[in-house]
Amino acid sequence: MELAERLLKLKDYTGEDEVITSMEMVEILKDRPESVRFMSEIPTLDKIIDGFEGGELIAISGPRKSGKSLLGQTFTVNFAGQNIHSLWFSFELAPYQFINRFGENVPAFLMPRKLKAYAMEWLKDRILEAIAKYSISVVFIDHLHFLFDMAKVRNASIEIGQIIRFLKSIALEMDIVIFVMCHTQKISPNVEDLTDDVIRDSSFVSQESDCGMIIWRIKNSENQARLKVCYHRRTGTWEKIINLQKQYGLLVESDGRFER
Repeated sequence: MELAERLLKLKDYTGEDEVITSMEMVEILKDRPESVRFMSEIPTLDKIIDGFEGGELIAISGPRKSGKSLLGQTFTVNFAGQNIHSLWFSFELAPYQFINRFGENVPAFLMPRKLKAYAMEWLKDRILEAIAKYSISVVFIDHLHFLFDMAKVRNASIEIGQIIRFLKSIALEMDIVIFVMCHTQKISPNVEDLTDDVIRDSSFVSQESDCGMIIWRIKNSENQARLKVCYHRRTGTWEKIINLQKQYGLLVESDGRFER
């Protein structure tokens, strides 16, 4: 079809994806329900990122045994107190091990009866199921590398990029918040600061997610850690560090300060 013919045909196009004016979009958005917004109940974190909002993809990274899952569990407990329901895909632990990590006071949250790795459409269906049955607002995926088979992919970076975009599209389409735990590259045990550059296998995690957090244990400390918000696109937050400590099986802020 010649350009002139295409222009003539599209001049009267009225499909659902037609180009409209900003004023028309303003009118459409007036009838759109407000996105869900809720807090972490970690005071400084809430101050610098203004809570979590539907449509966001949050990447949580850190060295092995640094507290990534514990941070997710802490959020789950705090969200449950706000009547915000979470769905967990905990690929690293058997269900009884994961449940036992909460101790005696297990919060109300959802999880599949049986997990299936390397299956993105299955994952999407379980999220849809949890929304339909329980009106969830949050999804936790622990961790990213269980979403694809590394032995069968030629380029892990590109595969991760596609997965991150898929998860972001789900978050936007369903107006939910998705947290995905990510491994880091091998890191020296003496490290005192980390950036999102250490996330393993792909820079797409940082490029495509709305917020990147890294958690690591403070050297020579049994129950203290640092949480860095490396970036947060909605608020423009950049490299803020929060001091945390483990208390009653969860993470709490150890003081009211944040650095940098």
